[in-house]
Amino acid sequence: MVSTPKAPTPPDPTQTAAAQTGTNVDTAIANASLGHTNQITPDGSLTYNVSGYTTMKDQNGKVYQLPTYTATQSYSPSNQAIYDQTQQTKLGLSQLANDQTQRITDLLGSNVDLSKENIDRYTNDHWISGFNDTWDRNAASLEQKLADQGIKMGTPAYYNAISDFTKQKQSANDQYLGDMYSNAQNSILTQRNQPINEISALMSGSQISQPNYVNTPSTQLPTVDYSGLINDNYNQKLGIYNQQVANQNAAMGGLFGLGSSLLGGWALKSDRRLKDDIKRVGSLDNGLPVYSFRYKEGGTIQIGLMSDDVRETHPEAVFEHSDGFDRVDYEQAVA
Repeated sequence: MVSTPKAPTPPDPTQTAAAQTGTNVDTAIANASLGHTNQITPDGSLTYNVSGYTTMKDQNGKVYQLPTYTATQSYSPSNQAIYDQTQQTKLGLSQLANDQTQRITDLLGSNVDLSKENIDRYTNDHWISGFNDTWDRNAASLEQKLADQGIKMGTPAYYNAISDFTKQKQSANDQYLGDMYSNAQNSILTQRNQPINEISALMSGSQISQPNYVNTPSTQLPTVDYSGLINDNYNQKLGIYNQQVANQNAAMGGLFGLGSSLLGGWALKSDRRLKDDIKRVGSLDNGLPVYSFRYKEGGTIQIGLMSDDVRETHPEAVFEHSDGFDRVDYEQAVA
């Protein structure tokens, strides 16, 4: 038979994923570096510097060192002078306020409760009713929709729909509580600070300022498409393999199609001297080379053996005709 092509070995998904993850990490680091643009304005400047590294381990155990940045704000010289003077003024006001501490002793004597339980309680007391009203309306709409579709209570379809809805509501509730956490925290602090602000305003004419933070750039690692990488690579190799198999089948069909040209078991015109454009295309299991060629007298490309090759291993399968050219018995040659 003609040499059989080997099916491609699927690529190692672990190695492919590790290489993709490494590329993603490098891209993310580059994007973060490009995103940290230093700013210089008439009022001051904002600069970013690598202040350290954090360790990340991927799903394959490979460790990456990711840079961490520090954002530094600096005033212009004139603004720095104003800031320093303002701080001195506030210091003087705070010293003056010490004389008035008795007025807010009771207020300051109690700690601000920013525990998760208190924040959850605040959220439930002030906002959860609106959330529940929305989902109650959604539940009623779902019940009506199921009824319109003929899905009765107690059926598997009804149970599945209600189960999915309950999961969606729980997920939305968790998301809602997370989103409202900061709002609740700020509201509790505002309620706490309001009396202090009022007293401070009476004493100094200045309000307590909440700290302002820089909105730092955010970079996310893209998800590695494991199956896509594996399938694309494997399918390309599989396509090549299938083409090779098709070529082999075509060659074999041409070779054994010579049976129609056999005369008394002997193939006519097996002599190399009668052929042009000779190219080796494979081998039989017994080692005989298989060629493609054209007869010198014309015609399409053929597939077959050469009498001189057959004579070396199966001399009994070759004889010289009276016309001076060899004939080959294919049945003996391929035995």
